[in-house]
This record gives sequence, structure tokens and C-alpha cells, in this order.
Amino acid sequence: MSSSDGRKIMPFRELPTRPRMAVPAWLPMMEEKQVKFTLSVVNGVYQMFKQEEDATNELIRTFETRDDDVFVCTFVKSGTTLTQQIITLLLNKGEQGEKNYTSVVPWMESLLFRQPENPSPEDERDREAQGWTLEKIKSTPNRRFFKSHSNLKQLPVGSAKGLKVIYVARNPKDVSVSLFHHVRHKQKAVFDGDQSDMIRCFVQGRCQNGSWFNHVLEWWEAAQADPEHVLFLHYENMLKEPEENIRKIADFAGIEHTPETIAKTAAASTIDSMRQNPKANIKPSENHLRKGGAGGWRDVYTARESEAFDEIYMQQMEGTGLRMDFGEGLVMP
Repeated sequence: MSSSDGRKIMPFRELPTRPRMAVPAWLPMMEEKQVKFTLSVVNGVYQMFKQEEDATNELIRTFETRDDDVFVCTFVKSGTTLTQQIITLLLNKGEQGEKNYTSVVPWMESLLFRQPENPSPEDERDREAQGWTLEKIKSTPNRRFFKSHSNLKQLPVGSAKGLKVIYVARNPKDVSVSLFHHVRHKQKAVFDGDQSDMIRCFVQGRCQNGSWFNHVLEWWEAAQADPEHVLFLHYENMLKEPEENIRKIADFAGIEHTPETIAKTAAASTIDSMRQNPKANIKPSENHLRKGGAGGWRDVYTARESEAFDEIYMQQMEGTGLRMDFGEGLVMP
């Protein structure tokens, strides 16, 4: 089957596995420094330390999807919360309402996370999927939206042919900086390195969700092959042209909307609006909505780190057709 412009269309779930990226040498580091970064390995990919391979695979194997299910999928720290909030608002005519984004767009995999011996009253499962259990997700008669950080082959897509995925990508330098602050504020016992250590781990794919290049490029290829079921968005564009991208999300997901709904959703999903909204800023003590934006990496990367990263980036992105916005007018292929 081909699209109107002659491109061959293939259902995204039938795409072959993308070859794994070879782990690059990290040029600025003359000697290997030992850094603690506690992670799980799920089907050969590094994931959050609480995620377990057996539980993940059971979900992939058994979860029954529906034709109107929609997944919001991202590499970590790439606009996930923003997209969850946008969908929450769209479903309520641009108003926040009584629900927060984790109860409207829950992170289903978090319900399977390994729990500590002495869990806090508000553990990861309640924060990331408020009010949900896996049984409730399976039995709800309402339409379902989910958050996920899964790569292409680990998303629990089931057999429903109409299922859709909204994938959001962010430039990798800003992702690496945001991930450093994320683990330092939320998971202090997990990582003991500095920002340069995080950049090195990130380039090598030794962080949550593994290699940014593998994750983003396989979903980019899925969107090119099956645009009816995979919408690929850029976080930076969502910030620069919010109404246009909100409209894309609504149209793709089949959510009815009016110009007023789009405008209200745009106003209520800015970083400042979300910080002031307790239903959106649900983790203020953890600085979850830290900064956002594009180009903040310039305050962190040394010139040598930036040049070395760019060399690896250009090698990995060559021939893919994907261009990323690094802020301040810098767009790289």
C-alpha cells in the first residue's frame, strides 16, 4: 500500500527492529570514570530501576488494546507532561476540571513497577496513574489514553489495528540536561555523577530508555511508514506554535474541538500556567516542571563536549531526514 505521494505505507507494528546503535567512544573523557547509575535492563534496553522485565513482557503479551486507544510516547524528559496536559484540557473543552493529567493519561507501565520495602503513602503508581489499577484500565468503558516511554517493540500495542501513537521528540542536548536535573531531584540515590557524567552516560545509551538515537529514530521511521497511526511531533515546535500543534493532536486523536477550545488549551498548557496549576504541577517539591524551552544546554555543555556530541549526532542522523531544533535558530539534520 502507498500514500498519495507515493510513499510505501506499512503498519508501524510490522516494521523490523532497527539495528542497535554502536556505543560510541566519548571523546572528552580521557579516562573512564566510574559513575553510579542504577537502572534496570528490559529486553536489552536500559530503563528506570523500578521496571521489571518479566512484568513488562507479560503486559506486552497479554494487554488487550482497543481501536480508539491513544498512546503518548516519548523518550524521557521530552515533553511528556506537556502532551498529557494538552490532552487533559482538550477532553474538557480547554478547562482543567477536577482531574490531573496522570488520571486522564496514566503511565500504565508504572502500575507494574517494583515497590520499595517501605513504600511512601504516595508511591510512583499513584502519582503516575492516579486512581488507576491495571484491572480498572482493562475494564473501563471510557476511551483510554496512555503515557509510555517504550521503544517501538516494547509498546503494549495488542492487536487493535486502529490504535494510535503520538510521539514527541526533543533535541538530545536539552534532554540530557533535563534528565540530569530529573535524577538529581527525584532519584538522588540512583545517580552520583555530575552533569558531564550524565552527558557521557546519555551519549552511550546508559540511561532511562537507552539510546536516544535508537528510540527517536525508530519512532521517526514508524511515523514515516504509517502516518495514519503514528503522529511525530517536535517539542520545540509545540512551544513555538502551540495552537497549530494542539490542533494536530486533537485532529489525530479524534477529539472534537472549537477555536475557543484550542485557544484555552494553549493558554493553560504554557510552562507558567502549568507551574501555577496544582493539577498540572503535581510534584512541585521535585522541581518536575523545572524550565522547559529550547537551548538551555548552552549553559551546561563545554565547547569540547558540544563538538564531540555534534560529531556523534551527525553520524547517527545521516540519511534519516530528521532535523532537530537546538534553540536560537540552530537546526541540525
